[in-house]
Amino acid sequence: MRNTLSELPIMLCCLRGGLIAGFAAAALRLPGRLYFRARRGRRAGLPAVVGFAALDVLAAALAALILASTLVYANGGELRMYAVCAFLAGAAIPTWAVRELTEERRIRLKTENLRLKNEK
Repeated sequence: MRNTLSELPIMLCCLRGGLIAGFAAAALRLPGRLYFRARRGRRAGLPAVVGFAALDVLAAALAALILASTLVYANGGELRMYAVCAFLAGAAIPTWAVRELTEERRIRLKTENLRLKNEK
């Protein structure tokens, strides 16, 4: 039988595993995100779309593998709701950070383009 104090390290380990999975998934999704943000007016060809879809599938598979290995390491493979929630919270942080950084870059490029148009 476990007490509450023994579950805190499990939760923190799952949070760390989620951070690792989030950074790995964000790194794999970043090329597609930057490509589609930079080329707003043009359509991507089929090889680019298939390549970015393959990176998304690879990111999801890597996150699932990290989740499984984290649960085995931290909790002996037991599936607990707090552990999964901690993993998802850890994975959401890098995803949110990459989205905010790319959105800020897009807004900055848009304002620079407007400024250049107004100067002409």
